[in-house]
Amino acid sequence: MKAAWFAFGLGWVVTLSMTYANEVDPNESASLKVFCQDLVSTFSPLGWKIEPCPAGVFRVGGQSVKGRPLVYAEFGNRDAHNTTLILAMVHGDEITPLYLGLQLSQFLTQNYSGQSKAHIVIAPLVNPDSYFNRPRLRVNANGVDVNRNFGTKDWQAQALKAWKGKFRSNPRRFPGHTPDSEPETLFQKKLIEQFKPDKIISVHAPLNVMDYDGPNQLTLKGFTQEYVEQCNLLRNKVRAKSTGFFPGSLGNYSGHNLGIPTFTLELPTSNPKLADDYWKKFKEGIKAVIEYEFK
Repeated sequence: MKAAWFAFGLGWVVTLSMTYANEVDPNESASLKVFCQDLVSTFSPLGWKIEPCPAGVFRVGGQSVKGRPLVYAEFGNRDAHNTTLILAMVHGDEITPLYLGLQLSQFLTQNYSGQSKAHIVIAPLVNPDSYFNRPRLRVNANGVDVNRNFGTKDWQAQALKAWKGKFRSNPRRFPGHTPDSEPETLFQKKLIEQFKPDKIISVHAPLNVMDYDGPNQLTLKGFTQEYVEQCNLLRNKVRAKSTGFFPGSLGNYSGHNLGIPTFTLELPTSNPKLADDYWKKFKEGIKAVIEYEFK
């Protein structure tokens, strides 16, 4: 593997790693440096003592509404037929998922080399504008919930109807005027299209559940029975539950429309003081999903 840019605090140094830094151009490096500086400035009030860009190389996959970089990192073996996509901090007022995303990047760097049987792609801060806003928001800078904006098959008929009816036009859950209208939504779709993950983990808070969306016994149409059975084996392994899905949600788009097993890890709270406890508690479950290989 090539040398990788390794962000420590406010500086950039070169280290040998299993990631793919030769693809990072100077303009990306500059925007990533600012990204890390901005992140580290937010950690002291949260009580976090972690590096803003822990070991691994962050790439820029797009820009937010306000022009902030939408970043992701790639770990493990690109040639492995076992790719997991991990998305965190889709809603900026859910603090704890960001901590897990950054700690997970450190863990992956230390434990998943280029010879690994797994390939992992992680976006630790999907919605940066909402995180950096004061107060922090669920929605992006356009006021859109980017977990209700995916162009799912039921979006046109149900998204705005559900928002106005079930959610009483709650601005925190506004799906947008049109599907796929937001750069943060398109960023997530781009990662799915580019890396074709075998399974997806999205980290949220604070519902305290592992939710499952994807092929099951009730959706055999379009999927082989063998594939459905393997999806259910993984689902049972991490004790995930199917709690329903919404028009425009990631689980609806990737799990139901595309047939990719999609797990939404809802941490128990958004309390930043408990973030490290959650990381220790859920690390093994995340690892189990990463290492599960479809035969």
